[in-house]
Amino acid sequence: MDWDDLTDRERQLDKAIDRCGMELNASDACVRQIMRMIGADSAEFGYVKDRVALRLRIQALLDKTDAFISDTEKMLDRFEKEDEEWRRRGRALGLDF
Repeated sequence: MDWDDLTDRERQLDKAIDRCGMELNASDACVRQIMRMIGADSAEFGYVKDRVALRLRIQALLDKTDAFISDTEKMLDRFEKEDEEWRRRGRALGLDF
């Protein structure tokens, strides 16, 4: 759901979820506790649960992206070290790579 498609109340709830300061998980107990903290009523349970799930998916994706970037940086560093080793060995043999 696009931000522009949300009602003012949904936007208010969405911002309140960010500010609640609670560690999020997908359990109904967590969602209900968040609802109490942000002042959501029982009719808004589905919306709050969906927004919590969205935040959890986003965080998981960010974690995977960070790990991928870290792994890529390590691989590039390893390639750079291997290239330097081959250059060093080539120079020792009188070759210029």
